[in-house]
Amino acid sequence: MSRRWQTCILCGASIALLVVTSVIVFSRASTKSPSASNNTQTQSQRRKKLRNLVLQPEAAAVNRKLGNRFKSENGRSVLVGTITIGSDRQPVTIIRSLTETGETVELNLTARKFIWTEAEGIKAGQGAAATEADRLAVERLVFDSPDQFVLAQLRGASYQTIVRNLRPTDATDDYSGPLWTMVRVNDPQTVEGAGPKSPWRLYFINSISGLIDRVASDVEGQLVEASILQWTDQNGEKMPSQIRWTMNGKTLMEFELQSSSYGQ
Repeated sequence: MSRRWQTCILCGASIALLVVTSVIVFSRASTKSPSASNNTQTQSQRRKKLRNLVLQPEAAAVNRKLGNRFKSENGRSVLVGTITIGSDRQPVTIIRSLTETGETVELNLTARKFIWTEAEGIKAGQGAAATEADRLAVERLVFDSPDQFVLAQLRGASYQTIVRNLRPTDATDDYSGPLWTMVRVNDPQTVEGAGPKSPWRLYFINSISGLIDRVASDVEGQLVEASILQWTDQNGEKMPSQIRWTMNGKTLMEFELQSSSYGQ
């Protein structure tokens, strides 16, 4: 073999070795970098999925009617009003704070405080236990709400449209009033004591206003109806200003809103 060919072979081997080494180094770098990038991307996608409020069409439509308060990931609504149960009437402040998977709700009464979270359910403040009457009242304020209708999808609740264009049972042939879309929301199974007393709720959406008129639930075999009698609009944010709960025609509880604010 000539000296010239030996020199060419040595040069070729050196170049090949350099190429192989570069490929190995590049492969290792690619394996590490994209891994971190993929993790970040996965977390970002998961975060977007958790806050995706257009998964359920009926809930998304109500969301658009209510305003912009669900666009922030950590915004909150402060509602000040009165709650009446029988002859007992007292002031209440309701604070609904958004989370990645829905919201937490805090209720401050005259001398008591309650907090609802998805993980723990209804808890009384300062270590006190919530009575059965307390739990029922708090559950109504938390779940018989347009906010929960929109946000329940984030914590895994299932939505089922039962009927569209529902007419009043006593409607005549020339009836020209609103029709309703009835949507059933089934609460996801949770640890014992954390979930609501009623595992499902029926929301009646007004075809004209696009807002919820009524919420029905079953509590120990009894049908409870929450009628949203009035709505208020503050700077584009719509909220029920009067809700009355009834069972077999008898009034159980009533909430009246006096003021509200939205923001961080």
